[in-house]
Amino acid sequence: MIFEEEEKDDPSLLLPDLNTPLDLRPDLSEYGLVEHERGVVEDSYENRSVLRQANLNWDYVYDQLGNPTGLIAARSKEALKERRLMSLAEKRALLSDPTNNNSDFLTAVDLLVDDSACKVSPPWVVAATRKWVKEQDNGLASPKRKASSLPHRCRIVKSDGIRCMLWSSGRPSDDGQCRIHLQNNSRKSGADVERARAKLLQSAPYAVDVIEELMQDAQSEPVRLKAATEILDRAGIKGGMDIGVAIDVTMRSPAEIVAERLQRLAAGAVHVAASLPDILITDADVVIEDSTKSNGEETKTNE
Repeated sequence: MIFEEEEKDDPSLLLPDLNTPLDLRPDLSEYGLVEHERGVVEDSYENRSVLRQANLNWDYVYDQLGNPTGLIAARSKEALKERRLMSLAEKRALLSDPTNNNSDFLTAVDLLVDDSACKVSPPWVVAATRKWVKEQDNGLASPKRKASSLPHRCRIVKSDGIRCMLWSSGRPSDDGQCRIHLQNNSRKSGADVERARAKLLQSAPYAVDVIEELMQDAQSEPVRLKAATEILDRAGIKGGMDIGVAIDVTMRSPAEIVAERLQRLAAGAVHVAASLPDILITDADVVIEDSTKSNGEETKTNE
């Protein structure tokens, strides 16, 4: 009875302390992980495996200069949803139906006349809305110009059941999606391959640690032999193979190269001459032309 009377006399015992910030980070010590601070652990293969089994996501932690710290901050689905709800509470003035978290944002004139909604809207949304309203009242400045689009809330509903709180440009080509979801949908398959390759490279040191641990502590001899063989293969040492590569570079002068080519040509000429058949000339007379007589005959003919 005394405790109940004290509670009635002291209202602070019945209400939560609003001055204490709400910590949405999960307590990773419950999963046997060593925390640097609440929800922050070292980025290792073992820690990520534990977080994955606990259905927890994580974000990489960077310092003030943007350099990686080798730490990851765990994020539970409940924490992510709670954080989105807190962000939505700041944009409550934008909702056409404040009681529905997935309702549309105010658009057109309804947005422009609401000062509180304009304050929480991105500047480009307000400018595009004013341009659209002006075209609706005065028409297009030129018939060759396309009509402006009216921005609206992104139509994508995320896995936590809350609709995306970003704005879509309203263009038909955007299909009612914001720029983030458009980038995710238009992402090329090559980007997925590069991301998978980056994850493999990141996991490579931990994979080597596991193979080394199996080689040293495994109870089965075939497992130890296989682990040792894998390490040797990755190190470039193959069993039964000894390959030596030697390159002998001899510098020769241009005169030697020309003499060698001429010698090859001369040998080829001798070979061709030897392969030709012998030709014998018999019963041949030598004819000597008299140039004086020829000239005299030509003169008589001309006369």
